[in-house]
Amino acid sequence: MLDLKIFAIVPVKNFERGKSRLQSLLTVEERIKLSELFLDLTLKTLTKTRVISQVVIVSSDKRAEEIVKKYDAIFLGEKKDQGVNAAVALADTYISEYTIDASIVIPQDLPLLLPEDIERICKAAQSHERCLVICPSVRFDGSNALLRRPPLLLKTSYEHDSYNIHIKKAKALNASVRIIHIKRIMIDIDTIDDIRKLIKFSSRNKVVAFLKSKMKKN
Repeated sequence: MLDLKIFAIVPVKNFERGKSRLQSLLTVEERIKLSELFLDLTLKTLTKTRVISQVVIVSSDKRAEEIVKKYDAIFLGEKKDQGVNAAVALADTYISEYTIDASIVIPQDLPLLLPEDIERICKAAQSHERCLVICPSVRFDGSNALLRRPPLLLKTSYEHDSYNIHIKKAKALNASVRIIHIKRIMIDIDTIDDIRKLIKFSSRNKVVAFLKSKMKKN
């Protein structure tokens, strides 16, 4: 069993604003539905993950708050969307009140994520008191899992090329860097091409089923 106390942070965009690059495939209502499915799936996965002590959701969307109420998780409300870095910063302020070993930032749009994937990322930090454990996006430009030990090791930089930016920041702080490639974590959904790649997998969760049904109609 992992001897670390770890909080998970999930930044969530306002549902209307989420997945705007899928507007040629999905209506606004369908993108809202997709955001709801994503958040529910992510919460279900994280709350089932034994190595995660607490899950913290940050969003300005009241619908996200209603979904969070179904789980043993914390909801931090924003007055308005100010981007991923601002959302993580709000969560960082919250978790700073607790004595924990590490924090892990997880996007809500990882449709293949499983508890064992999160556990593998967390276990990689077991033997390093000061480290960054990161799993990139499939294009090696995003940070699809970002574990910081200690929990406030660095401020996040979720802009273009965040994968390399986070690694450089950690090295500048003389922290160990562990790069973990987990295919299920690396696959996120931003474009229609991402959906095409996703539906080749056999996963049968509600997000995959929803996206498969929309692709069949187009």
